[in-house]
Amino acid sequence: MSSQPSTEESAIAGASEPAEGASESRRSLSARHIVFFVIAAAAPLGFAVGSTPLSIGRGGIGTAGVFLIAGLFLSIFAVGYVAMTKYIPNAGALFSYISAGLGRPLGIGVAFVAVISYALISVGSIGPFAVFAEFTVQSLLGVAIPWPVWGILGVVLMGVLGQLNVELNMRVLGFFMIAEVLVLAVLGISIMVQGGAEGLSLDALNPGAIAQGQLGVVLLVVFAAFAGFEATALFRDEAKNPVRTLRRATFGSIAVIALLQAFVAWAIVQAFGSMAGDVALNNPTEMFTGAAETFVGGWFATLISILVVFSWFASVLAFHNATTRYLHALARDGVIPAMFTKRSKRTNAPWVASLVHSVLALAAIVMCIIAGLDPYLDLFVLGSVPVAVAVPAMECLTALAIFVFFWKNRRGHSVWTVAVAPAIATVVLGAVVSLVLANMSFYTGQEGAINWILPAINLVVLCIGFARAMWMRRNSPERYAMIGRRGLTDD
Repeated sequence: MSSQPSTEESAIAGASEPAEGASESRRSLSARHIVFFVIAAAAPLGFAVGSTPLSIGRGGIGTAGVFLIAGLFLSIFAVGYVAMTKYIPNAGALFSYISAGLGRPLGIGVAFVAVISYALISVGSIGPFAVFAEFTVQSLLGVAIPWPVWGILGVVLMGVLGQLNVELNMRVLGFFMIAEVLVLAVLGISIMVQGGAEGLSLDALNPGAIAQGQLGVVLLVVFAAFAGFEATALFRDEAKNPVRTLRRATFGSIAVIALLQAFVAWAIVQAFGSMAGDVALNNPTEMFTGAAETFVGGWFATLISILVVFSWFASVLAFHNATTRYLHALARDGVIPAMFTKRSKRTNAPWVASLVHSVLALAAIVMCIIAGLDPYLDLFVLGSVPVAVAVPAMECLTALAIFVFFWKNRRGHSVWTVAVAPAIATVVLGAVVSLVLANMSFYTGQEGAINWILPAINLVVLCIGFARAMWMRRNSPERYAMIGRRGLTDD
């Protein structure tokens, strides 16, 4: 590998230079703001209450150790990801990296997959938000407001906040995120200080505990906790000192999620001791509130119930933000209609993209209501399948793209940064995708064609995006040549 860039790669690298200093008045986000977005999207409290018991019950107490292992390998992925950031001038996240490394057609195909995946999980998360809101309000106030009302209200709030300044959205998400983290920390520390149910143990971190059970299910659940961390690059246009900010935000997000969720998973196992697996399998929805009532108090269990509602809404809003910024990036490259590039003059939010997604989300919720679908088992669980497959698959392709991008021209980076780390990430993430697909029936709870039809949505959308790029290459070569190279000055 040489250290001199080719002509084409110089164009990509050079395009980033004006972007770094452009429109500074539009750059208001720090690494802290972006970390808030990513952690909020991961819904730490909602995830812990709703998904960690599933992983422990079906995959074993080694879930805590798998969180740490996943964080390690995603950090290895992030080494090359961050190194390539300054050579990718536009806020296109994974599809921009793949376009630069593996070609624009595949990059655009992946971008289409990202849009549909984030859009679906944003809408799907309305389901648990509505369910928990209905249950919590009825429990506390004795007022029965059915989930469809909460679902429609959630979409309306998502649309309104999507039209506001992204920094305001970060403050809303940041508030929820801090509250969630504090609650989880208090619960975990209380369990630890009181010695749990049978004394503290590190068995959950032993390799034997990690290997037992359905490892594919554990990986699916654990990697879902990190969904959205790669979206740090979507905020390049709005970040102060983009390269440094995105580096800190990416590694910071991975570290916070891995350490927090590993600690919480370990602590909840200590709360029930040898009975943890049985409780997680038979009473998963009551596992955290039961531990909260035992080790902190009834009032704390009530607080968790309330915050879970806000946790799920924060996730809805965060994935909505990611969807709108993908649409904006695609439109700026001329791949989809230019109307999606429009930003509000008052708030700088991509208002057209936000409005379109909000209207489609509302239509989806109304259709679910009319069809009598279950908001959790149908809207959320089945609706989250595409993103459960797409996220590690897109990360795998991105790692491969990073490896290819730097293969001939290291640009002064170490071999570890641009070759070894991306190669390791490609192999590991590819294995994760395989295990997720092989264990899909355990996640959906269903048998038959549904377990390949839902993941196949990604393949269909990928082909549509690929075909769009090929059409542009033949019929609009000038536009095609600019895909992935636009900076802020081209907006």
